[in-house]
Amino acid sequence: MNIPHIKCYEEQAVDAVVGILNRAREMLGERQTLKQLAISRDALSPPAKVALTSLKCPLAITSEELIKNTIEKKWKLTENLMYILKYMGISKDEGAVYYYFEAVFSQPTAAYPIPQATASVFFTLQDKQVEPPEVRGVPKMMFRIEGQVTDHDIRYVTLVADWILSVLQMKIKLFRRIESLLMF
Repeated sequence: MNIPHIKCYEEQAVDAVVGILNRAREMLGERQTLKQLAISRDALSPPAKVALTSLKCPLAITSEELIKNTIEKKWKLTENLMYILKYMGISKDEGAVYYYFEAVFSQPTAAYPIPQATASVFFTLQDKQVEPPEVRGVPKMMFRIEGQVTDHDIRYVTLVADWILSVLQMKIKLFRRIESLLMF
């Protein structure tokens, strides 16, 4: 029994767009070689911004190093913010093992050396266990900003300081609103 390989939705979307473009070219009388088809697919799928090839066993340790390297060197968030990275634990289900990390960001100032608000970014590493190791490839790493519901793939989406600063500003506004109610 030959079971087809399951693709992620990004790959399915790229394949659909490439297929439509190539059918349109063929209807116009343009024939493409196999190499030209491969080049058109590579042009439509962006290269990874963060390569996950450095992840090795033990995944908990190498994932933490990858996240720190990405925050400090690729995204350059430490120019404006301070952070601490915490390992939150592991969970398993029948198909994968998940590793959880939390990066807590703050912006200390001269007026407030102990920051008034913090913003968390949650990282999840998914290592699929249903495929053999030689077929499995690299694990998948996603991040989510506190208060949001969208998971972002670390390979293709860059976390910018403005996203974190907006969470910090919302929290400070909430604290000021609570203070104005004279609850404390």
